Amino acid sequence: MVANEVEKNGFYAKKPEKEEDLMDLAGGEGPWQRWIFVVAVLCALPDASHNMAMSFFAPNLDHWCSRPPDVNVSVEEWKAVAIPPNNTHCSRYKFLNYTNVQEDQFKNTTFEGTLGCDSWEYDDSVYTTTVLSQFNLVCDREWLISLSKSVFIAGYFLSATVFGYLADKFGRRPIIAMCNAIALLSAIISMFSTSFLMFAVTRFFIAAGVTGLDNITYVLMMEIISPKFRSAYGIGVNFGWVLGYLCLPGIAWLFRHWIYMQIALTLPFIVLLSNWWLLPESPRWLLAHGKTEEAVKIIERAAKKNGFIVSEHKLKELISKTTKAHEAESEKVNILQLFKPGLWQKTVIILYLWFANAFMYYGISYNTNELAGDPFLNFALYGVIEIPAYALTLFVIQSKGRRRPEALSCLAAGLSCWLIYPIPKDPWWMSEIVSLFGKFCITSSFSILYVFSTELFPTTVRTVGLGSAQVSARLGAIIAPFVREMGKASHPIVPQLIFGFLAVTAGLLSLLLPETKNRRIPDTIKEAVQISRKSAAKNDIETVVALKDLKNRSESTD
Repeated sequence: MVANEVEKNGFYAKKPEKEEDLMDLAGGEGPWQRWIFVVAVLCALPDASHNMAMSFFAPNLDHWCSRPPDVNVSVEEWKAVAIPPNNTHCSRYKFLNYTNVQEDQFKNTTFEGTLGCDSWEYDDSVYTTTVLSQFNLVCDREWLISLSKSVFIAGYFLSATVFGYLADKFGRRPIIAMCNAIALLSAIISMFSTSFLMFAVTRFFIAAGVTGLDNITYVLMMEIISPKFRSAYGIGVNFGWVLGYLCLPGIAWLFRHWIYMQIALTLPFIVLLSNWWLLPESPRWLLAHGKTEEAVKIIERAAKKNGFIVSEHKLKELISKTTKAHEAESEKVNILQLFKPGLWQKTVIILYLWFANAFMYYGISYNTNELAGDPFLNFALYGVIEIPAYALTLFVIQSKGRRRPEALSCLAAGLSCWLIYPIPKDPWWMSEIVSLFGKFCITSSFSILYVFSTELFPTTVRTVGLGSAQVSARLGAIIAPFVREMGKASHPIVPQLIFGFLAVTAGLLSLLLPETKNRRIPDTIKEAVQISRKSAAKNDIETVVALKDLKNRSESTD
């Protein structure tokens, strides 16, 4: 047997040669990459806080028809006498005569039927002012709360399509700066909203800005890390999301006024304006666009910062190889390249995985207000559970890869959804634990998916590919806020069945994707197609080997 061959169950195969990555020449991982990682973590923080802000901008508030200005009675007396017991939020009794009624005369006031509210009063014991109370998002306008969440998610489409395309065409760095400026300007304008429409529109552009800022910075970070360290950095950056998630209930508890909350959430954008000076351009993107000299300067600067000496021979060799590969692919960047023969199957599976993960993640996260207990504590608890999820995921994907952990986490999340409904409501903590386990699993799945997708898409369309995945995810996230209404209109078990079905099918489909652990990320469409075909061939061989083993065991038993 040749030295570089191994035998497994009668099959001989060459040992895979170690692929050298471009960033290995600069040390692969060091102070230079760690600084960019810190910036990426800070960019993830406002993405989470602005995304989830509606949970505190429009919380569940007790509300009732407001008292006429000339009815001088207490709230308790008004609610006891004038509010129908079967509809305490959206109607009141109709008075025949209530002019200048005093508190001692109010009990004798004559009523005739009921009528809907034309104005409301709100419980201000927890919050002083909310978007819900300012724009009266109650009763027949309650659905606008779900709409506002979906409008925010719709802003991701602009980021995923337009900004993703611009980042692949004009570079990561200038588009990151542009997204930050858009988010900052939109957040400031939203504080002066005079109508729900104005508020929703500004939230749309905040979403576009924060998502572009977060996602493109993430892509840039993954492109300057060598394969060995991508797992740690790819999962670690999610702690920025957790930090933004956990800061939100603290900000809401401290200020209790939605405009003051918005000011606090907007401050990070001012700090992040310095990204233009803090972040470099991606060397991979520069090479893909023929800017070799600039790429070499950045690699040399990174190596110097990391205390590493660049091998000029290897650098020239890798640059020459990469340049030739890109020259062979002269097509313009567009989403259609993701659906080329040999690549479209992988693209479709990734899009479905993003849809299912987002649908579950936001369906669980947006509905913490429906849980019993303190809303601040509940929200924080569902954020804290993400910390061990990321920590465990980081350990697992470094040792077990991406494909199988992704499948198992999806399957476990689906199972938890199916178990919630049959579990008795008393004691309440049983269903709470199962729900938290579901959040744990889907968080783990989502974090793996970010790393997995970035490694599967080639450099020439990586941001477009990740953007397309984000679009698919946002379709799921847009639908997610309406899960509550779906359960009320049909049956409480329906949302859980849908959640479970999406998660289980996503888990099974992820097994068809190629493993990317410790492998060089593809720079061209051709390389990505080759990886997919090699993976398919490997899976076929593994199937044949497994069948042969089964046959041999059967024969030995006989």
